[in-house]
Amino acid sequence: MAIEIRNITKSYGSKKVVDNVSVTIPTGKITSFIGPNGAGKSTVLSIMSRLLNADSGEIYLNGELLNRKKSSDIAKQLAILKQTNNINLRLTIEDLVAFGRFPYSKGNLTQTDRTFIDNAIAYMNKRGFHNIILSIETITS
Repeated sequence: MAIEIRNITKSYGSKKVVDNVSVTIPTGKITSFIGPNGAGKSTVLSIMSRLLNADSGEIYLNGELLNRKKSSDIAKQLAILKQTNNINLRLTIEDLVAFGRFPYSKGNLTQTDRTFIDNAIAYMNKRGFHNIILSIETITS
C-alpha cells in the first residue's frame, strides 16, 4: 500500500465537505477520484498532499504517518497538480513530468533524471507527445 487515508473529515464553518473518508491507494496503480463538483475530491487530495489540514483522521504514506515526515521526503513520493492554478504557463509534457524530479535534482536535471522522465512518458504511452506544448492557465468566472 502506498497511501492510506483513514477517517478524514474536513469542514469549513458549519459545512462538512469531507465526511469520514477512508481509502487505500495502492502502489504502482493509476487511481482516479471521480465525482460531481463539490464532492470533496480536491479537498481530499489537498489534505493528502498537506496543502490543507484535516479536522480529523490520519494519512499514511508507505506505512508512516504523513504529518511526521519531512516535506522534502514526501515530495520524493507524492506530488499533486491541481486543476486550477494561479499562474499561466506554456509547458511541454516533458517539462511537466520533469517537475516530479525537482525534489531530487533541485532544478539541475541529470541523465538519471532524464531517464526517469523518459520512462514515465513511455509508461503513459505519450512518447510521441512529449514535446507538445500545454497551455496551463487559470480560468476564473
